[in-house]
Amino acid sequence: MKFFSTLKAERCLTQLSGLHGSDGPEANKALESLRAIGPDAAPAVIEALASVDKEHTGTLVTILASYLDDKSFPMFVKGLGHSNQQCVNGVAKALTISTNYDTNKLLDLLGRDDVFKPAILEILSVTRRRINPRELLRRAYDLEPQEKAAVFRILSDVATAELVPDLIARVEGKDPSVRLNIIELLSRFNRPDVAQALERQLKDRNKMVRKAALEALAAMPGDRDIGLICSLLADPELEVQARAIDLVVQLRHPDTMKHLVEVLKDESEFARRSAVEVLNEIAEPDTIKYLLVALEDGDWWVRSRASDALAKIGGPKVMDAVLHLVSDKSDNIRRSAIEILNQTKDERAVDHLIGATRDNDWWVRERAADALAEIRSAKAALVRRNAAEASWQGHHRLLPPGRRRGVAMQEQHCHAVFRAAKQHPRGDALGGNYLGRDV
Repeated sequence: MKFFSTLKAERCLTQLSGLHGSDGPEANKALESLRAIGPDAAPAVIEALASVDKEHTGTLVTILASYLDDKSFPMFVKGLGHSNQQCVNGVAKALTISTNYDTNKLLDLLGRDDVFKPAILEILSVTRRRINPRELLRRAYDLEPQEKAAVFRILSDVATAELVPDLIARVEGKDPSVRLNIIELLSRFNRPDVAQALERQLKDRNKMVRKAALEALAAMPGDRDIGLICSLLADPELEVQARAIDLVVQLRHPDTMKHLVEVLKDESEFARRSAVEVLNEIAEPDTIKYLLVALEDGDWWVRSRASDALAKIGGPKVMDAVLHLVSDKSDNIRRSAIEILNQTKDERAVDHLIGATRDNDWWVRERAADALAEIRSAKAALVRRNAAEASWQGHHRLLPPGRRRGVAMQEQHCHAVFRAAKQHPRGDALGGNYLGRDV
């Protein structure tokens, strides 16, 4: 019976191929005969797709779709493995438009090498609402990276709260690429069990997973394990540190400082830099004492950002502490104190700044003069010329001999000398690029 059906189908297809268009009486008769044959005609129709024109292709695809059901599905699977791409495309289109079969059968094809995978993924994408997401998630593990990514794009459109338990159960799997995709899916569901699962990923051995978990938690408002998150400020990967800084600042947790103190003591200067960046962003009076400690740090960046934070906070507490530090025995601390006074522009600092213009450190002298100029008080104006002259005396030795004679002992020339000092081979060592400012 099947043999005769095939012959009849081939005869109809031959007749159809000799006609121009598919709307005439003869064409309609041939098409109706094809439909009447039923699924047994499917192999012949699939083969015909290799040679028919575009107009007839659409008609044949529609007829193929009418043949499709769970029983005839294996014939369509063979078509997805056809050597001719037009035949594959036609079969895929029929599988896309038909609703008369169990679409989940396509999932079995993901692990096969005798079918065209891109076509299957395209069908799954179009018919995704009819696919079991749990089963699709299970199948993702055995796919190639490109195919795996396509599956997760499909899941991103169909994942609902019902899938969350499955996602949580699989987020700690062996494949880091799967973990990354699952984290992205979980970030859409702001629930306690999801947050706990994501926090566990903050300890993952893969840096991209830790980073993704931080980003996911940042997208989910709510209470978090601030101690665990603060520990990532000391993460060996700078990208992870950066995301941890953002999240700690975003959370503004009342226990932040308790955990930040330990990071400020870390052996790694990069960890301490992360901690002081948090302090800089928070910039609250309660952080003053920690910032003052950071001013004594051995790393220039930590000192710089601590200075910025203290200047941002301002107020009597900061001013009292900073004025005391202007006379500290450490050059670095005095430099930091002067930088803060440069930003605060508080007239109470005038006397201390005047004293600083006679400091042993040329940087302190120069920046003290700058601060006095910025404050613009009457008292400060009286000492500007003396401060400028002191600055010149500290820097003129850095100029070439020929230029020393040509530079007048005037205030405006002091700044020119300072710029020249920055260009000297020893300029950076002397502080010309200190704190990263264009001074």
